[in-house]
Amino acid sequence: MRWAVDGDILLYSVGFASQDEPVANAIKSMRSACENVLYDVNAEGIDIYLTGKTNYRNALGCGEYPYKGNRKSDKPIHFVALKKYMIETLGAIVVEGQEADDAMAIAACQHGHGIATLDKDLDGVPGLHYNWRKKEVYYVSPESADRFFYKQLLTGDSTDNIPGLYKRLGKKVMKKVYEPLEEMDNPADMYSYVRKVYEDAYEDVGMCLDDKEVVLDDWLLRQARMLWMRREEGEMWTFPKKSCT
Repeated sequence: MRWAVDGDILLYSVGFASQDEPVANAIKSMRSACENVLYDVNAEGIDIYLTGKTNYRNALGCGEYPYKGNRKSDKPIHFVALKKYMIETLGAIVVEGQEADDAMAIAACQHGHGIATLDKDLDGVPGLHYNWRKKEVYYVSPESADRFFYKQLLTGDSTDNIPGLYKRLGKKVMKKVYEPLEEMDNPADMYSYVRKVYEDAYEDVGMCLDDKEVVLDDWLLRQARMLWMRREEGEMWTFPKKSCT
């Protein structure tokens, strides 16, 4: 089995860990980190993915919530050298138009590859996963992946500056709000529930009800498309429809 490896996290984690060391030591640490993943999961091979300069999500953020607009730009001292080594020696793939996360998700869903990362966002993708910090291999079912995504649609993602229910409407997402999702297996039912939570909160805060449908459609579509990990090339999340059967 091949494994898709999160090169973005490796680049920063190894880079900052070797910040005070000579560049040769940093490169050695990067090689060791990749070899460890390869051996830990007994992989047939690994594909390392790095996010490039372009990303469709950048056009989806709006107003005070530009996508990743709260991120600091600090990079480790050996960032350039490590990235060059990853590309030229380790064969890392630079992903344009989307994120490394999307490429890993597509590799998992289309080719059956495992996903090696520390990023919880990839738990929204079904398949085998590996967390190299915890030395843990675990399986995410399709239903669990969908539940994770719809929970994120409620909470948003502060790391990527994606607002959720609280930032939009000032309503906190308590544990009891999640509980109905645990009983659902169908994405259309999950979405209907999440939308109803937003609708109720929207009405409670006294916003203009004449605008409710348009505003909620815009909020939820933008947020979902920023949160969704593509499962096939060019995919854009859209509102799920209930099955006729």
